[in-house]
Amino acid sequence: MQKTVIAAAAFALLMGNAAPAAETPQELAEAFCAARVQDNEKQVRALLSPALLKVIAEAEERNDAIAKAAPGDKPPLGDGIPYQGFPDRAPVCKAGQSSELAGRMEVTVRYEFPDTPAANWTDRLLLVQSGTDFLIDDILFQIPANHTEEIGLRSVLFNAFDQ
Repeated sequence: MQKTVIAAAAFALLMGNAAPAAETPQELAEAFCAARVQDNEKQVRALLSPALLKVIAEAEERNDAIAKAAPGDKPPLGDGIPYQGFPDRAPVCKAGQSSELAGRMEVTVRYEFPDTPAANWTDRLLLVQSGTDFLIDDILFQIPANHTEEIGLRSVLFNAFDQ
């Protein structure tokens, strides 16, 4: 566990230097959308808070252990880290409105399929401030019609290993 914390901290420092400045929630959402459309995980991770990077590193460590224990089986995170609410990569991602609710800042990101508008969805980025810049501390996924509770990246990573 201590190795994971050290690795996550080192990764956060390295990625922090590569992170584009995002002084507003809108700038952060635009950078996130650009990275998601390009499927560029390195750029996505550069926008994440050290705390979220630590959660991801711990989940990846658990996933790797499962993969090594059962080489023929697909591990829980076999498709990668789910940075969005639905698995299909949308060709369009647009930064939306930001708001401050209950002391937290969030901004929407709208994923669009121009040829199939019914497949569009909106996720929300939960932000924390780091100095004068913002970072993503969780991604809240669009709630499917048959769910009543909020589902986010942190909870998905935590629950991925309960099966």
